[in-house]
Amino acid sequence: MSCNGHKVVLLGGDDLRDMFLQGTLYFEKHKEAINDLNVFPVPDGDTGTNMALTLQAASRELQSVSTTSSIGEVSRIAARSALMGARGNSGVILSQLFQGIARGLAGKEDARLTELGRAFQYGIVYAYNAVSRPVEGTILTVAREIARGSRIAVQKNINVVDLLGVAIASGKKALERTPDLLPVLKEAGVVDAGGLGLIVFLEGCLQSVSRHSSDEIPLTEGEKATGEFYKYISQDNETVEESTSLQEEFDTRFPYCTELIIRGDDLLLPTLRQQLEPMGDSLLVAGDTGVVKVHIHTANPGSVLETCLACGSIHDIKIDNMLDQFNKTRWSDGEGQPAQGLRTVSAQIETTPQQRKPLMEIGLVAVAAGTGFVDIFESMGADRIVFGGQSMNPPVEDLVNAVLEVNSKKVIILPNNSNVQFAAEQAVKLVDKEISVIDTNSLPQGLAAILAFDRSKSLADNFVEMCLRARQVKTLEVTYATRDAVVNGITVQKDDIIGLADGALLVSGLTINETVLELLRNVLDDQEEQIVTLFYGHDVTESDAGELAQKVEADFPDSEVELQSGGQPLYYYLISVE
Repeated sequence: MSCNGHKVVLLGGDDLRDMFLQGTLYFEKHKEAINDLNVFPVPDGDTGTNMALTLQAASRELQSVSTTSSIGEVSRIAARSALMGARGNSGVILSQLFQGIARGLAGKEDARLTELGRAFQYGIVYAYNAVSRPVEGTILTVAREIARGSRIAVQKNINVVDLLGVAIASGKKALERTPDLLPVLKEAGVVDAGGLGLIVFLEGCLQSVSRHSSDEIPLTEGEKATGEFYKYISQDNETVEESTSLQEEFDTRFPYCTELIIRGDDLLLPTLRQQLEPMGDSLLVAGDTGVVKVHIHTANPGSVLETCLACGSIHDIKIDNMLDQFNKTRWSDGEGQPAQGLRTVSAQIETTPQQRKPLMEIGLVAVAAGTGFVDIFESMGADRIVFGGQSMNPPVEDLVNAVLEVNSKKVIILPNNSNVQFAAEQAVKLVDKEISVIDTNSLPQGLAAILAFDRSKSLADNFVEMCLRARQVKTLEVTYATRDAVVNGITVQKDDIIGLADGALLVSGLTINETVLELLRNVLDDQEEQIVTLFYGHDVTESDAGELAQKVEADFPDSEVELQSGGQPLYYYLISVE
């Protein structure tokens, strides 16, 4: 670390390594306070835990890095290992920030403040480009304002300590505004957990840098960083509309969200962008001369595909009718290629009996938790099960390994959880196989999708059929509240039994069985015959589940009721309605 009058002005690889390690340790001390800011009071993969596990994955690799390594090499290793260990949406977005920073520092022995500030800008670009519909009031908002404050600061004669101080201060101002951008945060009386997590990590980095400076460092104490000072308390009952400054407005003229990757030689991004611009809106064309990611909302996906096909081979095609998905957040593949220095994972794992089976055209990987669900997915044709789901989001590396172990040319992944979807889509970029990720946000949706799986059909046909099948299923969940909260106008007390329908809280404060029945009253259509499947969890006995099934049959005689052992933890019942 180079100093000028005891003021740090130049960072080397060992400095970045120490900052990362110290930031991870500092974050670990406060992850539970960050978890407490989670808006929804359900036992799920908490933001603080997911970010901590992502940071730990990178720190483990950095601990073995030589202190003589360049800053470019250290940032590359941190970015790659964070991506491989990323868990949940917050962890994946954090890993994308690191990938952008690694891109900005690639090939550098050390970095001056202007170069560090530029790397921050790369990080924001990578993070925003990784999300097809960025939402303001999240970690993205906080990260963008951190980068903006840093860009202004490096234009002045300051040192690294001052730069981090400005970055943290800018982030705090943005964090305090997050409830005004996301009404759900305002209703819950909290700020965004992911945004706070990023600030806490930077405060840990500042502690590392401060050891090399003679300046007095006004560090924010951890309990202040994660305590009541940052919990937003509404001063009035007015409804605040969600900011749309960076969100994509839905335009009914262009209902098809079309995404794909183009591979070729000497791809010309400006020319392609010019050709696609008249075909729709929300256009993203990103990548390099060899690989390009395309995202566009259009009325004619066929024309988009023809235009892209004229440039090279097309892969990972996704076409979604947004009329069916309006107001539903989705995550994309990002830029379609790893950050600078991030190599594609090749099949270097040991050969397993799974791999010695005859080569298949299409394989299937499913994420599941609970012995019952695992057995069901395997019996229905899943070639590989990745253990995980609610509160146990698997890292990207587990998904990569599962894809490699399936002896097939192409692979379909069923994430079966909204907080695993993004991690699955990052795995796509790390494996040299053609992969499609089905948008299944629950285990019942995954089971519905696998019913449409047909190995004799093409990957594209399977993708379309499985997505359509998954969307025909409503998922009901019965669990317990992890904290006091007010959600959708419903008051919840810690440990209350709560019921959710497709992620929306509908019932609180009843018994388990009463919650199931009340949920069904809310969602069943009296005019149609419907199939209701009750998957009972680890904490429910077979006899209790049988009695409930009989009650459901009696109360809803026009519905066909089935009972299955799911064995899932934390959730008393997962219910499929179709």
